[in-house]
Amino acid sequence: MWGEIAYQLYGLDGYEYIKEYDQDRNAPGGNTLKGLFELGDGPALILIDEIAAYLEAASAVEVGNATLASQTLSFVLSLLETASEVDEVTVVYSIADTAFEEEAEEVRTLIDELNQIGRRQHKTVTPTSENEVGQVLQHRLFEEIERDQAETLAESYFQYYAGSDRQFPQEATDASFVDRLEREYPFHPTIIDTLTEKIDTIPKFQRTRGALKLLARAVYYLWNHQPDHYDRHWIRLYDLTPADNAPDGSIDSTLRETLFEFVDLSAAVSADIYSEDNTAHAQLEDRKWTEKGIPPLGGHLTTTVLWHSLAYGEQATGLTRAEMNAALGHPDIRFDNYDSALEALSGGDMNVACYYLYDEERVRFKSDPNLIRIIDQRVDNTPDAQARNRFESRLEKTEIGTGGFKTVVFPESPADLPDKVSKPQLAVMHMDTAPVSDGGSEIPEKIQTLYQKSASKHGGETQSRVYKNYVLFLAPDKERIQGAIDEARQLEAIEALLDDSQQTADLSNEQIEELRERRDQTHGLLGELVRGVYRHLYYVDRDGLTHLAINATEANGGTTLVNAVEETLEDRLIRADAGPKGVAFFKQKLWQQTQDSMTTEQLVTQFAKKPGLPYLLNTKPLRKTVAKMVDDAGYTYWDSTAGENGLAYWDGDEDDRPENWRKANPLSGSPDVRTSIRDSDVKIGDEYVVYTDVNALLDVHHDVIRPPETTKDTCAEEGCTNEIGVDQQYCPQHEPEKLTCHQCGREVDQLGPDGLCSRCDGPNDWERSTSLMATSRAFNEVRTHALGKASSGGTPGIDRVTIELGGDDQLSKGSFIAQRQAFKDRADNVSVRMRYKTESSAGASYQADFTGGIDEFSRVTNQPDPFDGASLVELKFRVDLNDPEPITDAEDDVLAELQDELGSTNIDVKVQGRGPVEVPAEVQQ
Repeated sequence: MWGEIAYQLYGLDGYEYIKEYDQDRNAPGGNTLKGLFELGDGPALILIDEIAAYLEAASAVEVGNATLASQTLSFVLSLLETASEVDEVTVVYSIADTAFEEEAEEVRTLIDELNQIGRRQHKTVTPTSENEVGQVLQHRLFEEIERDQAETLAESYFQYYAGSDRQFPQEATDASFVDRLEREYPFHPTIIDTLTEKIDTIPKFQRTRGALKLLARAVYYLWNHQPDHYDRHWIRLYDLTPADNAPDGSIDSTLRETLFEFVDLSAAVSADIYSEDNTAHAQLEDRKWTEKGIPPLGGHLTTTVLWHSLAYGEQATGLTRAEMNAALGHPDIRFDNYDSALEALSGGDMNVACYYLYDEERVRFKSDPNLIRIIDQRVDNTPDAQARNRFESRLEKTEIGTGGFKTVVFPESPADLPDKVSKPQLAVMHMDTAPVSDGGSEIPEKIQTLYQKSASKHGGETQSRVYKNYVLFLAPDKERIQGAIDEARQLEAIEALLDDSQQTADLSNEQIEELRERRDQTHGLLGELVRGVYRHLYYVDRDGLTHLAINATEANGGTTLVNAVEETLEDRLIRADAGPKGVAFFKQKLWQQTQDSMTTEQLVTQFAKKPGLPYLLNTKPLRKTVAKMVDDAGYTYWDSTAGENGLAYWDGDEDDRPENWRKANPLSGSPDVRTSIRDSDVKIGDEYVVYTDVNALLDVHHDVIRPPETTKDTCAEEGCTNEIGVDQQYCPQHEPEKLTCHQCGREVDQLGPDGLCSRCDGPNDWERSTSLMATSRAFNEVRTHALGKASSGGTPGIDRVTIELGGDDQLSKGSFIAQRQAFKDRADNVSVRMRYKTESSAGASYQADFTGGIDEFSRVTNQPDPFDGASLVELKFRVDLNDPEPITDAEDDVLAELQDELGSTNIDVKVQGRGPVEVPAEVQQ
């Protein structure tokens, strides 16, 4: 630097004077510089532009243990000190405020030190004032400005702003604004303000130079892409378009290489403003306007907002509606059109909704995408068929559920709904087949047809339905269907978004977590809405189909539709644990008054045929009822499969002689007659018949019922020849106080017909398995069965229990069950077996097995996510007791304790129990 200055001032003589300093790159001191200036014979002006830029380059040149930059700073110090002492030398230098910040600051620090010398004060000059930037830009970019045109447009636009019903910034409506419009023409003041007040806050952006570079590109691009839709009066902020994306020096490269280092809006530009394949949201919006001969309003809006979004500080970022009106307003373009474009880009039209645009108090772009907007766009692009399929899948797989009713999903013809006795059928109607729109008072035509008609096959001849009492219909509420489908569409969209790795790459970890939370919430809400749709129940009463509204949205989503129907009709359900029906019900409701007999199968059929009768979900209460009728109401029961010819049950004794019993010995003494009956003796089928009384039974079976046996034996007392009956051992003279069982040798009060005690005369063990049902019912059914198998006065026991879980989420339910006190108290006797398997549609599979004790099982905590939403889970608990536990009224056996601890849950299980029909006395103690 010093060699060049000496040469320019004094030619070769000047350079030769400090040649040695120049070649050695050693800064000359003040005395040397004073000698240099004495070579001249007049004033000298030294101009140094952008000292900081020179220092930037000189910092890379090593000079001894320092750099050329440090030598240059020393030279500048000496130069300024010397100039302050020499009257005829003046130094003028410039320092960029934003370029080369560190070097510029060093120079400013040096100047501060020079100020303290006090020999001569330096003077700081700002070459361009606030209101001169536009004129500088005019001068640098245009050879000539049409002043008449500027004056006309300035006045025209001021009147436009002042007369509009839209809001504008205060400045735009002040009279002085006319002068500014004219002074800065053809640049609109809003573009100058944005560059000098907002973009200038970004580090490394040079106010005038940076603005000059950008506006030069805007003029260049606008000149080569002149709009043909309307007259352009000003160069606007939206002319700084990222569509100018040449490799070097373009507006796009300036944004990405410099300005986006401060606020990274590169993703916003690509997704929302401009992309080379014309798929950015603003470009899609532009097509709607340009096809009508209107300028590309989407590009105008988004580009304007983009530049306002680059400012530093929350309050400075973005722009108000008034500022937007000033930046965009044109007399030939309606503001309403801009309003429509902004509404569409802000989410009003999901086909063009911007991901990164936030229409808040200040409209702005942000670096984080607008999650709601992205979800809404996904929702809008999810086909209706896909949402409906999700609705139907959720209904069938999860929300219908299981229970006492057999479910038939979406029946369309009578052949889809069999006319059967076996189990009440709940028909779940399709949303398009039988929607209910009037609160349920009008029965849908499809339901009427299915209720009245049946067919053995599709396309076959129809006939009147026989078992009308056993068909129920669950129909959807028309007004609720769309809400549930919309929620299904929302869930489909969120899941698809989570599966889109390209889309999620633009989301923050917090947004992804929020997305997962929304998925879980939507998943739960969908189930509630689906169940809420199916709220119209039609069932058969004495007067035909009757409507009733159900509620399946309680119990935190745990209530299925079948559960809700059963809860609604609880008074009409006959479950396994129900007691026997009374004599009046049997005679008036079940019995065919014109008949003397009915098979137990016909009795079951009555429940299906007669409108208004309860739903018989299990035949055990009916068997109890038949036994009660025999014991209390004079009916008799015939089992044609028992004994040699059949077996009759009759509540008679030795003194009773039916009038049509034509044999000498009492009927009660026949080997084919029992004078007591248990519900376990009653079976269901056409081979098992109930008669109104014993005479009706004898009318049919008199000839096959054998007379009482008369075979006699002699007394067991040694030497005694007295005859005894077949069920005796001793004659009355020698009968001991205690009788001895022929098989086990126990002394008992009474022996059976074969000389056996009650223990040896009956089965040794009982066993019972249930279907999948609520825990309370399952444990009660097994326990009640065990009690029913006990001998008179005996105590049954339980030595093995197997519990298999059903339904969803078996692992968490199993973890809950494993913590019950009934298992903890018997931990050494409890084993757990779990099998998990899932397979994808592509053939990938995963399987896990567990077999072990209950303590080890407590550490199995997570169930893997299934492939394609399908998996197989088997989970069983087994209790093997060393000694059987007595089943007594104390209810301290494992079945009673598990029923008590799990009875209030919504867990479904299959239970299998086994044990002795009588627990030995030594075990009971």
